[in-house]
This record gives sequence, structure tokens and C-alpha cells, in this order.
Amino acid sequence: MRESVELQEVVITARRREERLQDAPISVSAVAGQVLAVERLDRVADYSAKISNFNALQQNTRVSTVTIRGVGGNANSDGSEAGVGLIVDNVFFTHPGFSWLDFVDLASVEVARGPQGTLLGKNTTIGAVIVTTQRPSFTPEATLSATIANHHRYQIRANLSGPLSDRVAGRLTLYGDTSDGWITNGPTGDGYLDTGRWAVRGQLLYEGDALSNRLIVEQYGTREFNNFYPPVGDPLTFVNGAPRNGWARKLQTGFGYVPSYEVEDANLDTQERLVSRTTGLSNQADWRLGDHTLTSVTAWRKLYFRPRNDGDNSPFPIFHAGYDVDVDQYSQELRLASPSSGVLDYQVGVFLLRQDVTSNFRTPFYAGATAFFLNPALPALILDGVEANQLGEAKTLSGAVFGQATWRPTERAALTVGARYTRERKEASNAATSFGGVPLTGALASLQAYRAAVAGPTFLVSEESEDGSVSWLINPSYKVSRDILAYASIGYGEKSGAANLGAKPGDRVIIDPEKSTDFELGLKTTWLDGRATLNGNLYWNDIEDYQATLSDTRGATSRSYLANVGKVRMQGVELEGQLQATAELNLSFSAALNDARYVSYPSAPVPQEYAFPGAPGAVDLSDTRVPNAPRFTGQVSARYERPLAAGGTAFAYGNQTWRSDTFSHALSAYGRQDGYGLTNVGLGYRTDGERYAVQIWARNLFDERYAAAFGLAGASTPYIAILGEPRTFGVTLTAKPF
Repeated sequence: MRESVELQEVVITARRREERLQDAPISVSAVAGQVLAVERLDRVADYSAKISNFNALQQNTRVSTVTIRGVGGNANSDGSEAGVGLIVDNVFFTHPGFSWLDFVDLASVEVARGPQGTLLGKNTTIGAVIVTTQRPSFTPEATLSATIANHHRYQIRANLSGPLSDRVAGRLTLYGDTSDGWITNGPTGDGYLDTGRWAVRGQLLYEGDALSNRLIVEQYGTREFNNFYPPVGDPLTFVNGAPRNGWARKLQTGFGYVPSYEVEDANLDTQERLVSRTTGLSNQADWRLGDHTLTSVTAWRKLYFRPRNDGDNSPFPIFHAGYDVDVDQYSQELRLASPSSGVLDYQVGVFLLRQDVTSNFRTPFYAGATAFFLNPALPALILDGVEANQLGEAKTLSGAVFGQATWRPTERAALTVGARYTRERKEASNAATSFGGVPLTGALASLQAYRAAVAGPTFLVSEESEDGSVSWLINPSYKVSRDILAYASIGYGEKSGAANLGAKPGDRVIIDPEKSTDFELGLKTTWLDGRATLNGNLYWNDIEDYQATLSDTRGATSRSYLANVGKVRMQGVELEGQLQATAELNLSFSAALNDARYVSYPSAPVPQEYAFPGAPGAVDLSDTRVPNAPRFTGQVSARYERPLAAGGTAFAYGNQTWRSDTFSHALSAYGRQDGYGLTNVGLGYRTDGERYAVQIWARNLFDERYAAAFGLAGASTPYIAILGEPRTFGVTLTAKPF
């Protein structure tokens, strides 16, 4: 009898229904939670090891961003929403900082490409990441996993689930992760880029005759030195040869210090661990009303973030800089779904959201600030003890009605259409103040002008807006044969006008919405009697009034703010496939060629080395690549499992990724990263019934040193790198008592 070697069926929920991945006529990728756990893919950024044309930059809790097809960020902008939405257990989260979390105890992760909104929570212009955690089980189960790794890393995960009554089940998930970091700070001996995370999630699931209700309460916390961004350069001259009084020259003039650009040479005196907390509460109720289902998702999420950055990147007490961020989000979704069988099925719903954001850019100055910003001959008391604040606040009220329907005129043909109308009201403001320091009165009054030149003026700017938008989708598909599905789609979506929480007098406080039109053409195919799949997709996505972060280098310290910068276009091809070569060996791959570029960007900021006196204040970057958007991404993976004659199963995996070159600014020689690849491997053994397992593993096996991204230089700050993780290796022990 021939042994069955068919691929395991992949079920997705990207269209708010359970359906086979091969039957969904959309561009979507999925990874099972078990694969993520075994291969140590803990963070959102790690998902790119399995999914091409996807990336996440997780510089810290606030500066986190998720990109699809090279675009989607708005990292470093608290008043904006991400172009790529994050949906966790059917709850849409607006602030990019929520993607910083380690989402443990997962059932699956899906990445849906293209504008979303006719079904998935709030509008997005580029796509969505859909995270689903494990539900409570009515069968008792428990898992305990402990990991020891290099850099004194210790990790523990525990899950306990089971029935509390005939109708109620519970699940408790605990997580802790610590390490010493892999870069030592010279002045203090602290270990930078360490790990200090914990999480707890409790769930209750009620299953009645006509009602299912899932309640989730969770909290995540971090306390880490993940705010280390080493300097990688600071030009002493402009491109025309004129001397430049930037960060490096200020340190030389004021302190006789020549900075190092070796990325592992940390020399900071006032750096402290950043602290963040995320607290969440959600409830999903599903009522079975005859053959229809009414779903209610009610949620609250709170983000707390406090950085303690050594803003001058030096061993001298000059200044701190960072954004204290608080986010409160409340959402309510109601959705009515028809049966999925038959000629016509549909879903209609209502989505309501309130979000309050406070973002306070704090810059405390210390004893060395006067020498650095002004002149070492001036008294230190001019700036010592002074603090400059810019307090940005944004309030959003959003309401939407949406619907999506699929009509199947024949067994092979289907047409899906969707529409959404959203109405939003925003209020935003930014208030600048300064305080502290020695009073500059009497004989010291003449020094006040120096202080004001650095601390900046006091001001308040504010704006209100209210507008509506329509999103839509047209998505025909045709089953060419039992094993070939062809589809096309045209979708339009808008991302609401963002609040510019760094606005100064004369700047717009609320900028225009971002508008995305996306064209997709794809095939999903199955081969070798179910042993293999090969899917391909062509796309063309135009984004008008693209929202991006600009840097303003006027004044003593640079600032970032939002603007509509022009038009962006992404076009390319995506491929992915799997092969169950034998009963023991599974092979998979994904690859993407992507051209993401500015169609128009006539007034882009110039990099610091081009900002010489008399130079143009802006540069035309039209028809240049979007920063940090690689032309090629790809990965291949292999998993092997073999039962042993003595009992139990040996298993192994390997995963190789590739990513082509990127840059931070098209004109600058700084902030460029060559293409690189990362290799992850693991080898393990588990007993029959998976009662016990042991695994040795390595990530970035060949210790590739690279930057995940770069930060542009400012008037008083250097070009910086956000470092990728070096080689990590360890052993994981897992036990399932029942």
C-alpha cells in the first residue's frame, strides 16, 4: 500500500472565514504557530524568514514598523497609523508600537497583501498581518518549555489549558525572556541589546448551544537596553568641501573627543533601559442565528513607553532625547455572516474606534550641553538642568460600515465585491515649552538669548478635521481545473489623515489621507496528487499622497514630522511553493522581485552632507527607489522528521533567507546595506506522543553582521545603525505533562 505524502492542508481566516489557502483568491501567506515555535521565530520581524516581500523593523517599542512590498512604515510618527495593519485575535491595533510584542502560544500568522478594509477591521493601504493565538481547549493540556542560549539568555514558556465546566474552558500562557546583551558599554559595563521581557495571557471560552464567547486578558512588559543605535558616520565637511559643524565636530571642539564608528564600541554615560508595557482586554462573542452568525468583538488596548536615550551618543553628560508615549485604544466591531456554501454568501458589519495618543518629545540638557551646542567658553549653567518638551496629542473617533459578498454563478466562477464607508474625526495639537535650569535674571540676563536659541520658542498649534472615505474591492476568480485557481483583484483603500505631532507654527497639524489603488493577478496551483503547491502573483500598487516622516534639521536638535510627500508605486512578482518530497521531508520556498519607488517626490529633504550654506533646501527624489525597500527577498526551508526504531522521532530544519541591498537616502553614501543572507538551523528529538522533546538550534548560524536599518544624521546627531542580531544558539527542553 502506497504511503500518503500529501501536504498538510493550510487553513486561513484572512477573509473572516475558515478556508483552504489554495481556495482563497487573494495574495496571502500563512505560517503555522507550531512552525514558528519550533524554528524560534518569536518576534514579528522573524516572520520574514518564512514570508518574502515582508519585513518588520523593531528598533524599539515606539519605532516599530511592518512593511509589505517595501512600504508601510511611518515608524517614528505617533500620530499616524501603519499602512500595514496588525490584527491580533480579530482586534485591529492602530499604533505601530503594538507590533513590538512577542506573540507567544500562536495558532497561525497570516500576511494579506493589498488594501484591506472591506472586512479586516480598519482601513489599511498596503496589507495586514493577522495573528491568531491558541484558544482554550476542553481537553486538558499543558506545555512547559525552557531555553538556555548564549549571551546568558534564559527563556521560559508555559501553557495550561483545560475545562473548567462542561461549557467553560480556560487557558493560561506565561512567558519570560532575559539575556545579558551582546555589546558592553565602556563607561558603565552595561550589556546593550539585551533582552528583558515577560508576558501573561489568560483566557476563558464559553461554548453554548447558540453562543460562543472568548474573553482574553493580557499584559506584556519590557525593560531593555534596546535603545542602542551606534554611530556609523558623521561628515566633517559638506560635499562642496566646506567645513560642517555637526555632531562629530561639536564633540571635538567642546570635549576634544574623536568618536568611534565601530558599531560594537559603546561609550555612553547617561543611557538607561527603556521601559514599555502593553495591557489588553478583548471579548469575542459569536451568536448562531439560524444559519447566520453574528460576531461582536469588543477590545481595549493600552501602550506605555518610556525611553531613556543618551541623545548625544557620547561619554559626556550633554542631553537625553526621547518620546514618552501613551496610547489608549477602544474598538467595537459587529459583523453578520451568512453561510459560506451556496450561490451567494456575504458579510456586513460596523466598526467603531476611539484612540487617544500622547507623545511628549523630552530633551533634558546636562552640564556639557552648553559646550556642545553653543561654545565651551560659555558658562555651563546656560543649559544645565533645562528641559525642552514638545507635547503632541491626538484624539481619533472613527466609525465605518462595510460589506463583502461572493457570488458563484457556476461551480468554477466566483466574483467577490466589497465596499466600506468610513467617517473620522480628529483633533491634534503640539505644544512646545521649556523649563528648569538656573534663572537667567539680573547679571545673567544677557545669557537668556543663548538658552532660547537651543531650547526653542514656546508655542501651541492645533487643528481639527472630519472627513469620509470609501474603500472598495472587485475580485473575480475562476477554477480552471480542480488544481488550478486563477484570480484577479482591483482594490482601493485610504489610510486616514495623520496627526503631525511634531508640527511647528506654519506646519500642517493634520495631513491628507493616503490613497492606495492595487491591481493583482495570480494563480494558485496544486501538483503531484496534492504533494506540491506553486502559487504566483503579479501586482501593481499606486499610493497617492503618501505619508512619510521628514527630518527638520533647523535648530539645535533635529525633529521628525509627517507630511504627504508625493506618490509611491510598488510593482513586482511573488512566488511561493511547497513540496512534500517524502513522508519525512518537506521543502518550501518563497521569493519576490519588487520595485518600490517614488513616482513623484519633488521636495524631499537633503541629507546632512548636502545641506551646505546656500544649497537648495530640498531635492527631487522622483523616480528613485523607496528607502529600505530591497529589490529581492527570498527564502528556502526544509523540515525533516524520521521515526526511530527505538521509539520517538528525530527532527531537523534549515531555513535560508536572502535580501538584496538597501539604503536610507538615495543621495547619501551613508546608511547603505549590502545584500545578505541569514541561516537558521535546528536538530532535535521528541518522544512518542510528544511528551518530551529536546532541541539544539542556531539563528544566523554564520554570524552575518548587518544593519536592519539606518537613521539619518541631524544637525547635532550622527548617522546611526539599527543592528541585526548576531549568531545565537542554544538548547530548548519541552515537556507536556498531559
